[in-house]
Amino acid sequence: MKMGTKPKRVLPIVLLCLTATAAEKAAQYSFSPAGNFPGANYSIPLGVSLQHIVGYYSTTGANNAYVQTGTSFVDAAPFSSVTSYLTNVNRNGIAAGGYCPRGCNIEAGAHGYTYDIKTGKMTVIDFPLAGAATTAYGINNSGVIVGGYCPGSAACPEGAFNPTTDGFIDNAGTFTTLNFPGAQATSPFAINDSGTVTGFYVINNTGPHAFLYENGKFKNIDFPGSGYTIATSINNFGVIAGLFSSSTGVHGFTYSKGVFTQVDKPGAVSTAVTGINDLGDLVGTFNKTIGSENFKAIPAARLEP
Repeated sequence: MKMGTKPKRVLPIVLLCLTATAAEKAAQYSFSPAGNFPGANYSIPLGVSLQHIVGYYSTTGANNAYVQTGTSFVDAAPFSSVTSYLTNVNRNGIAAGGYCPRGCNIEAGAHGYTYDIKTGKMTVIDFPLAGAATTAYGINNSGVIVGGYCPGSAACPEGAFNPTTDGFIDNAGTFTTLNFPGAQATSPFAINDSGTVTGFYVINNTGPHAFLYENGKFKNIDFPGSGYTIATSINNFGVIAGLFSSSTGVHGFTYSKGVFTQVDKPGAVSTAVTGINDLGDLVGTFNKTIGSENFKAIPAARLEP
């Protein structure tokens, strides 16, 4: 188990090159609002399944996790938490995320947890290391969870897209550390049913960089020419989604079989893709000249008669 020190904050939350790989022109999607939690200042979708969207909504002084089913919203914040978020949800209606009971910055987690949408049951997830903060991120249909932990820290990370000190895989309570070789910080952010993991890491004070972990091996998957790349989700067909920065701003992307495809909301100043499901539907946020909004994007090809 690697006992690293907590890395400096390297990237403010982006919701407002190591590998030369092919990139295609922007994909075509039909964009629509993902929906906002009633009464919230704003809502950020972080994960999407065939039935649900999960994320967090903001009120004055707190962020709270939510589940969206159709046009209905349910608060999924753990009792007495001051900040919480759900980042992924599986087909069984089990979502994973993180929360802080007190004293945390927004988008920070002191504990991981799962939320059962059918029953409302919440289960706390803590990496088995005294004094470590924990947050969960991804969950597959078998209930295997990925996330990260920070030794000797009250909360980690300081933003949902800043890497944790160390990553882990939690299989029915058995924890395995998962760190990109030589990295200062690693966040496994999503896992599919094949056990393939994607996420992001910081190395030599550069990044975040995106990674793919498959068959026991790590692979860098930075968008070509990007300043940073963050992989946020993977579906059961191996399609990865995320966001990257370039000289033209922040853009969303998908990655499949070695090919990147840029994803931009038409008319947006910047686009961040945070989740993908098995139909290829995306969720995320985009910035206009003033203000930001959320979206759900359906591949145009799937809408054709």
